Amino acid sequence: RRLVKRIIVSESVLNGQSNNEYQQQLEHWLNVVEMESRQSKEAFASGSNTEDTIDPVTINIGTDQVLAACSGTVNTQGVIALMEIPKSLESIVAKTANESSKPPFYVILDGLQDPGNVGTILRSCAASHVSALVLLPDSCDVWNPKAVRSAMGASFRVPVIELNGRVGALAKALDMLDDCGIESNRVFAATMEDTGDGRSSIAHYDVDFDKGAAIILGKEGEGLREEVRNAMGQGLISTVHIPMAQGTESLNAAVCGSIIMFERMRQLSVIQSANAN
Repeated sequence: RRLVKRIIVSESVLNGQSNNEYQQQLEHWLNVVEMESRQSKEAFASGSNTEDTIDPVTINIGTDQVLAACSGTVNTQGVIALMEIPKSLESIVAKTANESSKPPFYVILDGLQDPGNVGTILRSCAASHVSALVLLPDSCDVWNPKAVRSAMGASFRVPVIELNGRVGALAKALDMLDDCGIESNRVFAATMEDTGDGRSSIAHYDVDFDKGAAIILGKEGEGLREEVRNAMGQGLISTVHIPMAQGTESLNAAVCGSIIMFERMRQLSVIQSANAN
């Protein structure tokens, strides 16, 4: 809510005759925002505002043509919001991990380019209690409009850490994870069953997710960068794969990541149920 700066609503949606649930919900939340904004303006005017006071939001009513001009899609849902991009969360990663009741878990994107994949991964992160999404250099911008649409609101719920500088990017990520209590051997690069260096990776359901961990997802088509492959070959980080039917080469990056995330959720759910009994 603190990130919302302006809301533009289609007059045809507000004045529609259908009075459906979407319209009712939209009107309710617009009234809430309008009331909060009025209170904020009064607080700022009287000097009684505090650090918890939310900035007022401007609400505009526009025609369908205005909404179409503001939107990057052909058809809109009748409401568009101008949002502030959240500040970098790198400095509170350890705090984020320590405040969770679940073992810390990070998803690292190694140069993923497709915004639809990035948005889908963000959505899965939000649904499976991932501590944060970490972007290595050359990864798609999570604020790409298509990525934001694919994420369905998860962009504002999952902490995102962008690591800059192509040289030593993995080393920076491993140092950051170590600060969160995750040792390098608990970082799993997603690979094929045969990693190509004479070693076999671990099946995703054989990884013990009751401890802190992280997974690395490689770039579509090209896979993992050389720095990550070297770390695998040296035994610095571990590898994981998803067993598949014979004749299937690979899975989409977002599908692969989501399967691993929800296997972790399954394991934690089983442990929680066992402890409850």
